[in-house]
Amino acid sequence: MPNQNLLNQGPFHAAIIDLDGTMVDTLGDFVVVLHHTLADLGCHAIEIARVDRAFVELTVGKGTEDLLRRTLAHAWGLPDDDPQAVAAVPEAWQHYQGHYTRLNGLHSDVYPGVSEGLAQLRALGLPLACLTNKPTAFAEQLLERKGLRAHFQHVFGGDAFERKKPDPLPLLRTCEALGTTPAHTVMVGDSSNDAQAAGAAGCPIILVTYGYNHGHPIDEVPAIAHVDRLDAVPWSRWLA
Repeated sequence: MPNQNLLNQGPFHAAIIDLDGTMVDTLGDFVVVLHHTLADLGCHAIEIARVDRAFVELTVGKGTEDLLRRTLAHAWGLPDDDPQAVAAVPEAWQHYQGHYTRLNGLHSDVYPGVSEGLAQLRALGLPLACLTNKPTAFAEQLLERKGLRAHFQHVFGGDAFERKKPDPLPLLRTCEALGTTPAHTVMVGDSSNDAQAAGAAGCPIILVTYGYNHGHPIDEVPAIAHVDRLDAVPWSRWLA
């Protein structure tokens, strides 16, 4: 159940919702696509096997370039910022893009309560935007394939603005697109990345308990609430 701090918030005039780890469990997609990408780059089987679900869960969330750089470094047994890994990112991106377009959503699942929670928000007339560090085209494609796209007025990916979360700029621009102020626009996410961006933008933040938070307990990240399901949040209390 939401805590008392959540009940004291509002009114909310719109919501911004993260994608990976918040609405859809996409770790399976990332693992399969990264394995294909590494194979295309000539990596050995032992190097590819290092990039497993546990590694991706700790790594995903800060944009594709960051994910590819850290994946290459991990597979090759190098430091995250090693020049060899940095230099290989453009070539890796070309392979990654093709595989992700083909496989996007085939190894992922919508979290329980997400479809129901989004339907509740739409029924209440709350404008919604999806804001993710995943490239916009991939985000649009995934939402369509999972039957979630119709809930959102806007979908903005990591390539939509000059900077990505945890920078506040994407949230500020998304509020502008929604026609709302940050103080009355709630962000729903799954990580400290989302919380940092929301805090800097002046948006209240609700965090789900089931996503990816770089290996750290999500309940240690300050938020107005930590919730187990989107459809368990009493949204109507803050729409006055």
